[in-house]
Amino acid sequence: MEHHTSGHETTDAPVFPLAAAGIGLAVVAALVFIIAYAMIRYLNANPPESVDNPLSATERIFPPAPRLEEHAATDMRDFLTRENLQLSTYGWVDRKAGAIRIPIGRAIDLQLERGFAVRKEMPKR
Repeated sequence: MEHHTSGHETTDAPVFPLAAAGIGLAVVAALVFIIAYAMIRYLNANPPESVDNPLSATERIFPPAPRLEEHAATDMRDFLTRENLQLSTYGWVDRKAGAIRIPIGRAIDLQLERGFAVRKEMPKR
C-alpha cells in the first residue's frame, strides 16, 4: 500500500455508475411527468358529473352537538353569575322532599359548629 503525499485524489471517479444514476433519475422524472400530464388531460376531458359541495348549500347545515359557542365570554360570565347566586342564597332544591339549599358560607359555619364525623379507633391487638 502506497502513501501519497500530493494532497489530492489521484484517481478519477467511476464514470459508469454516476452516468447510470443520472440516466435513471432522468427516466424516472420523465415517467412522472408523462403520468401527471396524462392524468390532467384525462380529468379535463372527463369532469365528474355532479359533486355536492356542502359549502354551496342554500340552507344552513349545523354540525352535530356539541357546537362551538358564539359568545364564550358572555356565556361563561352568565354561568358563573348563576352558580354564585346558587352558592350565596337560600332556596328550594326539592319542595316535596323538603330539601333546601343554604349559602355556602353558612353551611361551612354549621359544619364547623357540629364537627366532622370521626372514625372510631380500632382496638389494638
